[in-house]
Amino acid sequence: MASVSPATAEAAEASSTSLPWYVRYTRWKPTSRGEAVAAERNLLGLCSTQLDIRDVAVGEGQQQFMHTISAGPADAPPMVLLPGYGAGAGFYFRNIDSLAQHFRMHAVDLLGTGMSGRPNFSARTREEAEGFFVGALAKWREAMGMDKMILVGHSLGGYLAASYALQHPEHVQHLVLVGPAGVPQDDVESRPRAQVNRWSMRGQLYHLSHTLWEAGATPGTLIRGLGPWGPSLIQKYARNRFREGMGLSDKEVAAFEEYFYHIMAARGSGEHALRHLLAPFARAKHPLEGRLQHIKVPVTFIYGDADWMEPAAGQRVARAVLQHRGRLSPTDGQVNLVERAGHYAFLDQPQEFLQKLLSQTLTAFPDWEAALQRRPDEATG
Repeated sequence: MASVSPATAEAAEASSTSLPWYVRYTRWKPTSRGEAVAAERNLLGLCSTQLDIRDVAVGEGQQQFMHTISAGPADAPPMVLLPGYGAGAGFYFRNIDSLAQHFRMHAVDLLGTGMSGRPNFSARTREEAEGFFVGALAKWREAMGMDKMILVGHSLGGYLAASYALQHPEHVQHLVLVGPAGVPQDDVESRPRAQVNRWSMRGQLYHLSHTLWEAGATPGTLIRGLGPWGPSLIQKYARNRFREGMGLSDKEVAAFEEYFYHIMAARGSGEHALRHLLAPFARAKHPLEGRLQHIKVPVTFIYGDADWMEPAAGQRVARAVLQHRGRLSPTDGQVNLVERAGHYAFLDQPQEFLQKLLSQTLTAFPDWEAALQRRPDEATG
């Protein structure tokens, strides 16, 4: 059940079935905006909650919009979820129904990613790259008429959510970082051995990948370059990776991998920020460790217990934050682990992830929590 904006509905109608046969069978990349919209609609059809899907303008250009999936009571506390690199708002499909019972939930594709507009990316510095995303998110919040929000970011989305909260603390009720990228300070001891030992075979491969990374090559570049073989690579990855924890069912993984391919194969835009923000292995050019102790809003971390994003770094940052300015809320500075989960804890263990997220955020809204207990039917509206 979903209501969609006119532009989104129009794109869905322009799926591959409406393309001439000679285009469908001769194009290099088997993707289009219409097919991506149809794939997202198919994935979100697994949700039972009424959805409001729209493209929110964040500038005057044709590609200046942020794709938004909203659900939940209009008067509920707003929660905004940002996906990581290569992901999209649809990655939260296993969480939408449950979160909509507690919040006015908005899963949002950052500008230049997912189903959002793909403007030309011209940033040349780390500051400009962060500004590309943070500035667009600020315009999105204003367009949505939102004062304060609970801001949840996963992986690169966590890094950018933290950047937003540092610049606009007055609009963030609580910051939740889920397996955030770019946290630890770089040091030689924590680097992969291949990075340090340049003359080994692994070292040579590492430094080749580093050179390609700095030249602007991304996983999206690979998927687009593979053309008609791109979908099979995504399929293999999705079917291997997302069987962990409460693994995706056959129906879920089929819808998920189709959606995943189309957002990865779309025109490159925001992904070109990667080389300005991160080094290979998600090492930040300007790490959050050393920045977040200055944050003026409550912040908590959630990691899968098998997350490769180093929960220990989150623990160090949380301690530094509390030592610097004290505790701002009962859950400020907490680090939570989701058992039997990897980097995508919200997909691997959606129920346990929900409990961790609720325990960190609902305490800020005791009146709303009490109201939910009185009107459970309305909360699912």
